[in-house]
Amino acid sequence: MQTLIQSITQNIIDYQFVVPRLLIALFLSSMIGVERSRKNRAAGLRTHALVGVASALVMVTSTYLFNEYNELGAFPDPARLGAQIISGIGFLGAGTIIQSRGNVRGLTTAASLWSVGTIGIAAGSGFYFGAILTTILIYVVLRFAVTLENDWINKKQLTKVLIYTTAQDFSVFASIAHKRNIRILEQLFIGSNHVDNHNEYMVMISINHDQRRNMQVQEYLKDLGALTTTSQIKLIDDHQEEQGDHV
Repeated sequence: MQTLIQSITQNIIDYQFVVPRLLIALFLSSMIGVERSRKNRAAGLRTHALVGVASALVMVTSTYLFNEYNELGAFPDPARLGAQIISGIGFLGAGTIIQSRGNVRGLTTAASLWSVGTIGIAAGSGFYFGAILTTILIYVVLRFAVTLENDWINKKQLTKVLIYTTAQDFSVFASIAHKRNIRILEQLFIGSNHVDNHNEYMVMISINHDQRRNMQVQEYLKDLGALTTTSQIKLIDDHQEEQGDHV
């Protein structure tokens, strides 16, 4: 009877030890995931939540194994499993990085995944203050630093244009941009439609430019519209972005 009571008491202690750490890791990592999901990034709420909870569980397991083997006279290193998280998440983050024609995207999301792993380690270790403070700081950086970069540091603006054209050679868009001293970051072939006995192609162009050069961009768009093969030009935002193939 006494053994049964001790077993039940030990289970309650384990639950009080494990549950808060996993729940806090879930909540904190989900905060970062929600911010990434709002921007339609490859790794969003689910990915960040999974990384945070799993990292916390690894640290809880490390502590559990340390206590178990410590009773047997062994002294395992409780930080060894946590060290593998730091290096292992790097492979997951690499999957979110996309490189195209010198333009690299996904670095911030990769960094946020790595950061969520460290938050999970802190929460799983019981270092709640560090986990919560770090989550707040990371959220602030992800949410507001982009405004600081665009308005004060880089002063860059991304303009995306959807062009409807009957021309099969899309290199003319880059040639005109070169004459206007405009840099095209990305050129995507979206698709084609059969209109009035001929094919009409849809091409999306992304232009990264200084905000003070908006007039040059407008002139570039006028040049595109003046082409006899161009039937329509649309400005689109990130929420309207369509999927296509690089051309």
